[in-house]
Amino acid sequence: MRKYIVSIILIGTLFLSACNFGSSTEKDLADVLSKLNSAEEKYREAQGELSSLEKSEQNLFNEIIQLTQEEKEELKTKVSEAEESLEKRLTFLADEEKSMNKAKESVATFDEIIEKADEEKVKAEITELRDSVNNRYDLHSDFVENYTKLTDLQKELYGMLVDEETDVSKLQEKVIEVNKQNETVKEIINSFNEATGIVNKLKEDLFNKLAEK
Repeated sequence: MRKYIVSIILIGTLFLSACNFGSSTEKDLADVLSKLNSAEEKYREAQGELSSLEKSEQNLFNEIIQLTQEEKEELKTKVSEAEESLEKRLTFLADEEKSMNKAKESVATFDEIIEKADEEKVKAEITELRDSVNNRYDLHSDFVENYTKLTDLQKELYGMLVDEETDVSKLQEKVIEVNKQNETVKEIINSFNEATGIVNKLKEDLFNKLAEK
C-alpha cells in the first residue's frame, strides 16, 4: 500500500553534436531536431517538478497510513495536502503534454527532407527516424492518458481514507486498482525510454553516414 505513486523518469532528449554540415540534408535534419529539442524544454522542466512532487507525496502518504481514526483531524489535514499535491501534478502534466504536442508539430518537416534527399537509402533511413520520433510521441500520449487514470484512482483512494464509512476490504480493493494502474504507467515509461534510445541511435547513425559523404 506504500508504493503506489510512480516515480517518473522519462529519460533522454534529442541530442545534437554536429557543428559543421556537409550537406543540406544534414543541416535540415539538424534544424528539425533542434526544433524538437527546444519545444521539449517545458516537458523536461515539468518532469523535474513531477518527480519532486511524487516523492514528497509518497512520504506524505506513508505518514497518512500510520494514522488511526482517532487522529482524524490530522488525517484530514494530511489527506488534504496530498490532494493538493495531486492537483499540482496534473498541472505540470498538462504543461508537459502541451510541450510534447508542440514538438510533434515539427515532425512533418521530415517529409520535406525525405523528398529532397538524393539517395533512396538515405530517404529510407530518414523515414525510419521520422517514424521512430512519431512512435515516441505516441507513447508519451499513452503515458498522459494512463497517468491521468492513475491520478483519478488516487483521488478516489484519498477520499476513502477520510470517509469513516469506508470498508477496509473496499479500501484494499482500491489500493490494488491503484497499484495495477501504476504498473501500466511504469510499462509505458519503459517503452518511452526505449523509444528515446532508438531515436538517438538512429539519429547518430544517420549523421555519421551523412558526414562521410
